Amino acid sequence: MKYKLTLFFFIYFLGYYGYSQDFSPSSFANNQGEGKWMVYKDNFRALYRILYNEAEDLLGKRSEYVSTIQTKADWIDYQKELKQKYRASLMKFKKTPLNTRITGQLEREKFTVEKIIFESHPGFYVTGCLFIPKKRQHPAPAIIYCSGHSDNGFRSEGYQRSIINFVEKGFIVFAYDPIGQGERLQYMDETTGKSQIGGPTTEHSYAGIQTLLTGSSISDYFIWDGVRAVDFLETRKEVDMNRIGITGRSGGGTQTALIAAYDERIHAAAPECYITTFKRLLQSIGPQDAEQNPYMSIKKGIDIPDLLHMRSPKPTLIVTTTHDFFSQQGARETFKEAKKSYNALGIADNILFVEDMGGHQSTKKNREAVNSFFMKFLNLPGDPTDHEVTLFKDEELWTTSTGQVASSLKGNTVFELNQRYYSAKSLPQGSVKDKIKTTAGINFDRKLTAAVFTGKFSKGEAVVEKYFIENDKNDYALPVYVIKKEGMKVQNVVVWNHPSGKEKLLEEPTLMNILNAGNVVVSADLPGIGELYDPEFRGDGFVQGVPFNYIFIANLTGKSIPGVQAEAIDLMMQFVASNDNFNDATLNVVTEGTLISPSLLHAIFKNTFKKIAVLDPPPPGSYFVETKYYDPLFAFSIVPGSVGSYEWKDLLAFLPNTSVKIFAAKNKQQPDKINQPEIVDFLRK
Repeated sequence: MKYKLTLFFFIYFLGYYGYSQDFSPSSFANNQGEGKWMVYKDNFRALYRILYNEAEDLLGKRSEYVSTIQTKADWIDYQKELKQKYRASLMKFKKTPLNTRITGQLEREKFTVEKIIFESHPGFYVTGCLFIPKKRQHPAPAIIYCSGHSDNGFRSEGYQRSIINFVEKGFIVFAYDPIGQGERLQYMDETTGKSQIGGPTTEHSYAGIQTLLTGSSISDYFIWDGVRAVDFLETRKEVDMNRIGITGRSGGGTQTALIAAYDERIHAAAPECYITTFKRLLQSIGPQDAEQNPYMSIKKGIDIPDLLHMRSPKPTLIVTTTHDFFSQQGARETFKEAKKSYNALGIADNILFVEDMGGHQSTKKNREAVNSFFMKFLNLPGDPTDHEVTLFKDEELWTTSTGQVASSLKGNTVFELNQRYYSAKSLPQGSVKDKIKTTAGINFDRKLTAAVFTGKFSKGEAVVEKYFIENDKNDYALPVYVIKKEGMKVQNVVVWNHPSGKEKLLEEPTLMNILNAGNVVVSADLPGIGELYDPEFRGDGFVQGVPFNYIFIANLTGKSIPGVQAEAIDLMMQFVASNDNFNDATLNVVTEGTLISPSLLHAIFKNTFKKIAVLDPPPPGSYFVETKYYDPLFAFSIVPGSVGSYEWKDLLAFLPNTSVKIFAAKNKQQPDKINQPEIVDFLRK
C-alpha cells in the first residue's frame, strides 16, 4: 500500500511540475500547472496602475506646493491662481436669456410649489421646482438642492425628504434635475421614453466622451446649470441674494462642491457624501462618471480640497459617513487641509465637518447638522430637528406634460451644445509635434531593464517565444510574443499591434503569409489589452462593455489611452533593439483598429519603422462629436482635447508618403476580405 501511494504521488507531481506538454500561452506562466509568476499575478491591472502612478506623482507635487503656502497673502494668491485655472473652461459660455416659464403650481398647507423651466443655454432646458414656504422672512434665504444619481432626479424620496424639511423650516428651495436625469434625458428613446444608453452615470459618461474630445468636460455643463440656477433665484423678489446656500448628496455633493467653488454668490455650501481627495478616491473606488472629472484637473494642479480653498473663508460644511464609498480618510484629510486656508484668512470657524455612522446615505444626524448649518449661516434661527414629511408622487413634480423635455419641448442636448461651442482650433506656431505629444500625454521615459524568457509553444507551423519586459519604473511588465517559423533566417521584423491582443493574432490568416515571406513577427499586449486587460474593472461609466472610467482617469492626469499604449510600444521596440538576432533586420509594423493611433504616435516621434501597414482604421475623433450615438468600442482610441487640433490621419503627414499604406477596412462578416498578398508585398518592398 505504501509503495502504491508513493508511486501515485510521484506520477502526480511529475505531471504537475513541468512535464505536461499542454503549455500555457501566457507570458507570465511559471510552468507549474496553471500558475503565474507571483509578482505579476495582478499585472492585468497595468493600465490602471500606470495612470494611478501618474496621478499620484502630480498630486504629490501639488501637496508639496500647498505645504509651502503659509500667510494670508500667499493663500489669496493661491486662490486667484486656482480660480483662473478652474474657470477657464467655462469662458466659452455666455449668460443668455433664461426665458423662465412657470408651467404649474401645487399647494400644500405650509408651502407652495412652482414648476419651473428655464434655459441655461439657448434651447437647453433646465427643469425644476421652486418650493416657497408660506410662513417666511421677506426676503427669505434660499437653498439650491442638487440631486445625486437618481433616475427621477430631485423627486427621489430621500431628496424630497431633505427638500421639504428645509421648506417647512422657512427656507425657499430650488431643486432641479441634473443632466441625464429626471425630465432631462439626453438620449431618450421616443418609443419608450427611457434612455437608450442606460442609467444616469451612463448618460453622463457617454456624453462625457464627446465633450472630452473638444477639450472640455461635461462637468462644465453641470456647473453652468448651477450658475444659471443662481441667476434664476436673482429674478425672484422672495429671495435674499445675500443668503444663498447649496447642498446635495452623492452626485449632488459633487455638483454642490463644483458649483460653489465657481459662483461667489453662494454664501454657504454643504456637500454631502462626496468630499475626499483624488488620491484616496483613485486608491479606493477609482474615478467616477464623467461629470466628476473636470478637464485635466489633476494635471492642472487642482485636487478636491481646492474646491474648498476657492471658497475660503465662506461657510462650508463637509458632510460624511464612516462607511461611504467616497473615502472617509480622504474627507478627513481634506478637512485638515482646508482648515489651513480658513485659518490664514481669519475665519477658522467657517469650515465644519460632520461624520456619522453609516454608508452612502443621508443619516438623521447629518440631515440635522445640515439644517443647523444653514440656520446659522443663512441667519434663519429655528428647530433643526428632521421630521417626517408627506412626499409628492413623481408625476406631481413634472414640469413638462410628458415627463421629458425631449418629447415635450424638443430642446437641445449636451451633444448639440458641444457641437455649438466646439470650433476648430489651428495648432499654434512652433513645434506641431510637441503640441501633439502634449495633447496625447506621451512621455517616453521608461527604460527596459530585462526581457524575461518564459518558454515557447507551437501554433500550426509557427513557433511562439514568450517574454515579459520589465522596466525601470517597476510599474508593470509588458507581455510579448516573438513569432517565427522554425529554422527561419531573420530578414525583417514585423511588429504587429493587434487590438485584441497577441494571442488573438495567432488566429489571423495573414500571419502565416507574413511569416512565409521571411518575417519574424513581434507582438505585445499593450495596456488594456490581452493579458493587460482587467476583467474586474468596470467603474460606473461602463458603457456597452467598455470601461470609460479608464479614459476619465487618463483625462484627469493629462494623458490618454493611445499615449500610454504608444509608450508601451516604445518599450517593445527597446526589446527588439536589444535582441542580437534582429541586428540587421528591417523593422516594419502592421497596426489595426484602435491601435493605429498609438502606433502612429510612436512612429512620428521615434522614426523606427520603414513601412507601416494600417488595417481596419477607426473613425476620426470628430466622429464622436458629430455622431450622437457613436460606437463605444472606439472610445479607447480617443485623445482628450485632440478634435480641432489633429486627427489620427493628420499624423501621416509627418511620415514619408511611401512608408504608409491604408488597407480596406475589415468586414466583420468577411474577416478575410483584406487582400493578404497585398499587405505582404507592401511590407517586402
